[in-house]
Amino acid sequence: MRTDSRPIKTKKSIKQALLILLKEKDMSSITISELAVAASVSRKTFYLHYKDISDILDEIKCDLLSLFNESVMKERRVGFRVRMLNFINNIVQRVNADEKYYALMASSNYAKIIFDPLEDKLKEELIFALDTETKLDAERKECLVDFLIGGIINSVLKWAKNPDGISTEAESNILFEIINNNVSCYLNNDINGY
Repeated sequence: MRTDSRPIKTKKSIKQALLILLKEKDMSSITISELAVAASVSRKTFYLHYKDISDILDEIKCDLLSLFNESVMKERRVGFRVRMLNFINNIVQRVNADEKYYALMASSNYAKIIFDPLEDKLKEELIFALDTETKLDAERKECLVDFLIGGIINSVLKWAKNPDGISTEAESNILFEIINNNVSCYLNNDINGY
């Protein structure tokens, strides 16, 4: 049985229209009518899918969390390097597959709000990996995790805004190389990292 893709396309159109409007305006000044026109849907169609504009922003955050959950390796017995390489490859490939949507997300005035839940999940994953594979003290671990998260998120956001800059494969390889080089000294269970 074939699934009707129209609701998916409609919701995506509404989300993209919101992200475009958020580049120009504050969310509180965007009306449902204005958003419906920008998305080429009726107000009635809008209300079939969403109760208000913040509901759309919540769904966009869920899209990102879904991206993260699908990209994170569920097998926790695999080493940190393998997990990070798979995670980065999956994220970059997914962003590449829907680059317009993620580019809009990255360039929105609400990018920080949108990406906060993803950063929290990534932090949880990195801390778990470092807890199981290193003997880092809390301060070093916190600093390393913040550094890695900032680098990963900012690199992917920058790449999403300009996907013509480098290839998906090159982006994945560069990110992995940077992360691997910054973490490798800690993966030998050396407390000082030297």
